[in-house]
Amino acid sequence: MFKSLSLFGIAALLCSYTAAAQQPVLVSLSENSHVCNTEAEIARLAENEQLQEMAKALVEIKPTKYCFILPHAPNVAKLEHKAGYIKFNYKSQILYTFHKYVIATTVAANNP
Repeated sequence: MFKSLSLFGIAALLCSYTAAAQQPVLVSLSENSHVCNTEAEIARLAENEQLQEMAKALVEIKPTKYCFILPHAPNVAKLEHKAGYIKFNYKSQILYTFHKYVIATTVAANNP
């Protein structure tokens, strides 16, 4: 009996840890963040700071098929942290932006 309760307790602990680890963290983005809708494009741009600046200058004039400027500073659910950029959920869209536009990490989503 004790052994089955111990196993149940361990299983419950692991399930709660996994559920907590999967909850996205909310982050604040700076105003006028350079945002892309494809990971391939953001990964390509993340490799070169000069390329990022040129791409941002372009999308400030006219949004492209892959990138645009997010004019306001929203809180978004960070889904993944990659080298040079993050993947996030904003209004049910999966988008990407560079680390330099993340200004604050706030509370975990779905927590009071």
